[in-house]
Amino acid sequence: MTAVMSTSAIRDLTAEDVFAKAVCMTLSLHKIGLQRKSAVKLKSEADQRMFRTTKRLIDCPEYRAIHRLDSQIRRDLHQFDLPGDIGRGMALVPASALQRVSRLADDFRVRRAALIDDFCRVYPERKEDARQKLMEEFKEEEYPSLTEIRESFKFEIQFMTFDLPGVLSVVDETMAEREREKMAEKFKTIGEDIRDGLRELMQGLVAHLLDRLSGTEDGKPKKLMPSAITNLMGFLNEFDGQNVSKDAELEKLVAQLKNTLQGVTPKSLKKDDNYRAIVTTSLQSVKAQLDTLMVDKPTRRILVSTEHD
Repeated sequence: MTAVMSTSAIRDLTAEDVFAKAVCMTLSLHKIGLQRKSAVKLKSEADQRMFRTTKRLIDCPEYRAIHRLDSQIRRDLHQFDLPGDIGRGMALVPASALQRVSRLADDFRVRRAALIDDFCRVYPERKEDARQKLMEEFKEEEYPSLTEIRESFKFEIQFMTFDLPGVLSVVDETMAEREREKMAEKFKTIGEDIRDGLRELMQGLVAHLLDRLSGTEDGKPKKLMPSAITNLMGFLNEFDGQNVSKDAELEKLVAQLKNTLQGVTPKSLKKDDNYRAIVTTSLQSVKAQLDTLMVDKPTRRILVSTEHD
C-alpha cells in the first residue's frame, strides 16, 4: 500500500474535455543497430546455451553521441507529459506547451542531423578499424551501405486528437455507442490519473520547500537551493494548462501559493525572518490541505510515456 491522492468527486471527462486542453503526442526515434549475435565460445565449461554473446560492428564516439542525444530528446520532450495512460507509445501534452515542444523538437532535429553527418563521415574509416579488431569475426555482409545508414535514422513527432465514436457512427451506430461507453470509462480514468498525479507532484514540491525552510537539529538553517523555489513556481505557473481534469480544489491551493511566493528568492527568505515565517505558514497550510486529500490505497499504475522506437 502506498499513499496517493484520494478520489474525491470528479465529473466524467469526455474526449472533448481532454482535448480542449491537451493533445496526444507520439515520438519515434530510430537509428541503425550496430550489434549482432556472435558464435564466439566462452572460455568456460558452463552450458553455452545459457549465454548470448554479441559483437559490435562499429564502436565509435560519433555513434555514441547520437545515442546520448536520443536519450536527451526523449527526456526533454516528455518532461511536458501529463500523468495518465493514453495508450502505448502515446502521451498527453498540455496544449499550452505545444509551441515549446515544437521548438525543442526543431532544435533537436538540427542537432541530430549534424551528428548523423559526423557518423556517416567517419563510417568507412570505423568499418576498417572493425575489420582489424574483429579479424575472422568480421563479415562484410553485416555492414550496411552509407545510404542504408542514412535512411535508417528517423525522428518523427506527431500531435493529434481523435473522435473514434463520431467516425464509427457513420458506419454502425451500435458499435459507436459501445465505443462511446468504453471511451467514457477510459477518459474518466485518465482524468483521475491526471488529477491525482498533479496533486502528488505539488505535495512533493511543497514538502521539499518546507523541509528546506526548517532548521537542522542544532538550530542552523538548511541550505536553500534556488531550485526548491523555481521548481514549485514552475509547477504553479504551468498548472492552468495542465489542469485537464478541472481540479477546483487544487486550483485554489495553486492560487494561494502563487500569491504567497510571488517574487520570493532564497536571498529574501534568508534576510527577512518575518517574511520567511509568512511563507512557511502558507506552505504549511497548503500542505495540510493536500494531506487531507490523501488516503491509503493500492497504487494506480501511471504510465507517463512509452518510448516508441
